[in-house]
Amino acid sequence: MTLNKNREKNIKEIKNKTGNASDITYKNYPVDNKIITFIYANTVSSQSDINDFILRRLDEEGNNLKNKDLFSYIKNYVPNNSLVEIKTMNDALYYLLNGFTLILFDDEIRILAFENKAKLHSDVQRSENEKSLKGPTDAFTENYQTNTGMLRRRLKTEELWFKETVVGSKSKTKVSLFYLNGVCDEKLVNDIYEKIKNIDIPYVGNSNYILDAISNPNRSIFPTNLVTERPDLACQMLLEGRIVLMVENSNEVIILPCMFIDFFKNPDDYYEKSLNVFANRVIRIVAMALALLTPAVYISLMAYNLEAIPSGLLINFSIQRDGVPFSSVFEILVMSFMFQILRESDMRFPGKGGSSISIVGALVLGQAAVEAGIVSPITIIIVGISSVASLAFSSIELINSIRWWQLILIILASLFGFIGVMFGGIIMVALLVSRRSCGKPYFSPFEPFNKKGQKDAIISTNSFKFNPSNVFDKEDKDEENI
Repeated sequence: MTLNKNREKNIKEIKNKTGNASDITYKNYPVDNKIITFIYANTVSSQSDINDFILRRLDEEGNNLKNKDLFSYIKNYVPNNSLVEIKTMNDALYYLLNGFTLILFDDEIRILAFENKAKLHSDVQRSENEKSLKGPTDAFTENYQTNTGMLRRRLKTEELWFKETVVGSKSKTKVSLFYLNGVCDEKLVNDIYEKIKNIDIPYVGNSNYILDAISNPNRSIFPTNLVTERPDLACQMLLEGRIVLMVENSNEVIILPCMFIDFFKNPDDYYEKSLNVFANRVIRIVAMALALLTPAVYISLMAYNLEAIPSGLLINFSIQRDGVPFSSVFEILVMSFMFQILRESDMRFPGKGGSSISIVGALVLGQAAVEAGIVSPITIIIVGISSVASLAFSSIELINSIRWWQLILIILASLFGFIGVMFGGIIMVALLVSRRSCGKPYFSPFEPFNKKGQKDAIISTNSFKFNPSNVFDKEDKDEENI
């Protein structure tokens, strides 16, 4: 919708479009025999900046403005680092609600917009979800410019490119794809960018809205994307040929493509000795195995494969289970469910009291359940080992995936014993191998086998760091939704 030459008609149209909102100010400013109108939203604009950098400048000029072309003078001589010349009503509304000050003139079909955004975002803070032991501690914020600056500050190269678009018919949220030109597969960038441009949703709350809109609805239980709040990890992935999906008003970015082995890595791995990195990754792999298999193996041994248990240990188990009225399957399911409730209450509880409540709750409930004869002590140990092992990972999506596969393996163990556990494990591995993230093998570098990539999958080495050819084949043309 084009603008009108009549200033009053443009003002009336803006009032109609915004419902004459009370937080939008219309200020007429007389200059010689003419009147210009300032329009800004009090809630998203800085009134002090408007007074200091626009109104004060015009007041200082005074009589010098007489008989001058106001549009050209204000455009060229009023200082502002972000000046936009607007020619449509839709653009005028977009910039007005983004914290810009509109200046309307008589007999002009153009509007000047000066950026005077108010500070409505949090400052750069420490990373909370992904703790840093040796590396940088800063984390992404809700401010789009600040997040972009965090990447620019670390990668001072002209090869850091990004494609930007606006998504959301109501929210009009900026969405960008950052990548290193010449390192990342540009065809992959263009494919994802086209998908994002075609998204038709009214509101974008954070980066996961975009991911859900462009993802395959039948994707596997395990996450095929990596979410991070750490700028150093994002830069490391950019150097490996990955894409960073950044969304305005989100304090997290999404790494695409994502490999399964990425969840066993940590940003601090690049700041430690290779031997220590190897030990940490082995611990994470063992933690994954314990979280998935411990309850299922215990159930299969107690229900079907008693002969596999040493006689002395079997006697101890029998003594502990003496008087317990429920089966081992029921015990495991109930106590696992109670642990998940405690975990949720810990995450959602406001303030710093959540951890204390969950620890006390686990101790009290576990002790009370054993003393009441509802569950056996070995069940508490098995559930504790499995649940604590799942917390070795910072990714909530991965923890939730472990929860689901843990339940699947428990059901298979209760029906078929150890054979069911093996069958479930084979199915899980087969699904992981068959998955692809943005057309790239999800189980890389194990399948397809990549000899160079094996080094970083198991142990971080200086020769591997930031070499995109070691991660996946950049020329892989197979297509699939994220």
